[in-house]
Amino acid sequence: MRDNFDAQVHRNLMGKQLEKEGKILEAMSLYETNISENFEGSFPYRRLAILYRKRNLLSEEIRVLEKAITVFNSLVSTERADIRPKLNEFQERLRKVKSKIQE
Repeated sequence: MRDNFDAQVHRNLMGKQLEKEGKILEAMSLYETNISENFEGSFPYRRLAILYRKRNLLSEEIRVLEKAITVFNSLVSTERADIRPKLNEFQERLRKVKSKIQE
């Protein structure tokens, strides 16, 4: 389990570096891998939501936010103090993007 977490953190760091280098699609691919593995940190979900928003790919942004909500909902019963604020953040972002679509 720890090996997978270390690999996920490494992908996040690589993605961040790739973004700085302007290699956005490569970064997004790394973030997508992490969210497909239910990464338990907010970074890849946040970055993907932002990057999809910038591309006006709202259905993809919604998909990522819904995935984040599912993952963080599954962690609410843990004793991690950071879970509820992150869950609330993603729920609020999802509400905003859905209201944007309805405009």
